[in-house]
Formats: sequence, structure tokens, C-alpha cells
Amino acid sequence: MKKLLLGTASLLMAATAAIPAHAGDISVSTSIDYVTDYVFRGVSLADSAIQPGVEVSAGDFTVGAWFSTGVGDTSIFAGDEVDLYASYSLPLSGSLSADVGMTYYHYPQGGSLFETEGGGAGTYEVFGSLGFDAPLAPSVSAYYDFTLEAFTLEGGVSHSVATGDKTSFDLGATVGLVDGDGFSYEYGSASASLGYAFTDAVSAYVGANYALSSEETLNYKKILQGNAKDNLLFFGAGIAAGF
Repeated sequence: MKKLLLGTASLLMAATAAIPAHAGDISVSTSIDYVTDYVFRGVSLADSAIQPGVEVSAGDFTVGAWFSTGVGDTSIFAGDEVDLYASYSLPLSGSLSADVGMTYYHYPQGGSLFETEGGGAGTYEVFGSLGFDAPLAPSVSAYYDFTLEAFTLEGGVSHSVATGDKTSFDLGATVGLVDGDGFSYEYGSASASLGYAFTDAVSAYVGANYALSSEETLNYKKILQGNAKDNLLFFGAGIAAGF
């Protein structure tokens, strides 16, 4: 199902912003999220899912792993996902930064690790992004999946409002387009969440997300039934910690 609809899968919405704790120049952050729908770039890939992750940064270099496993009677048919990624940050100026990197998306039910023939077990994607230190923190990112020959261009904005010493109200919006081998579509999303910092190293959130697609690629259960939707409201919650 993932390969027919999009070809790559990763976390888009409901991602916890982990707060790292530093040991020298190395920081480690972990997170675990629960989402009522797993939506990635305008495509619903599962109903309810649990999604843990771990990330290690050393200076401007970052490596990480992210996992998703569906829960419930419908999502068990979605299969699991393991994303392995590495990136490097480039501070271009005081108000402009760039990131470049690569992600390997692996689907254990489809075959062995690093098997990419046909994309059923995994795909490789490279990416580059620009972030601007400006109101609404605008960003633009480009992705290319070599296995599926799919190009994605995505732009986003975000804003956080402190509502107390330990709480915040966070907003975000994203628009993008996907052009692949035999498929293309546009998508958008909006999110709103409430965050709470238990300590300087541990935080949690609850939030709502709304996704749109130019094609009927949303709502995993209805995709299985042949009656998908082009919009979807879903929710998420998570906790993150740094070490």
C-alpha cells in the first residue's frame, strides 16, 4: 500500500520536538508518539500507530532512527517501518541555515534490510532544506527518492507562543507537491498543539492535525475499502527526553 501510493514514508505531523541534554559536543534525544492516523506527505499509511525515535547529534552532524508500528484491527495490515537517517547542518549566515542528508526507509515485512529492488523492502532518499530566521520561521525542502524516482518539494511555516513558564501553544502549516514515476499530487497540512515542559530535558504535547490532498489518498481504512478521502482530521500525543 505504501509503495503504490507514495513510495516513501516518514513522520510528517505529530512529531515531538525533543529537548537534548549535552555531554560535551554530543547530544542524545528520544521521543515516542501516538497518532490516531499516520499521514505522510498527504498520504494515509495507517490508522492508529505508535512511533518511537532516537537521535544523536555531534556538532553539526546528526544520525537517527525512527520507527512506526500500526495498532488496531486495521493498522496491523499496514506493516512496520524503520527510518534510518543522517544529516549535516550548514549555517550559511545569521538568518539562513541549510541541511543536507539522506534517509533509508525500510519496511521489514517487505524483505531484508537494505533490499531496494522494487521498493517493497526499502527506498533511499536524499534531501536538502533551507531555514530562515524570520517571522513564522519559513522553510523550504526538496527530496528525491532514487528507488522510486520521486521528487518532492515542500514549504512550511511555524509559530510558538509561550502560554506559561512550562507551557506553549504551537502552530504549523505545510504545503507540498510530489512528482513520481506514474503519479503526482499536491498536499497540505495544518497543526496545533499544546506543549508542557516537565524539566529542561523532558517535554510532552497533545495536538490536532488536518491534512489535505489533491487526490483521494487519506484515511487508511477507507483506502483499503476503495473509498478514500481527500482530507482528514487526526490527533497525536507524545513525550520526549534528552540525555
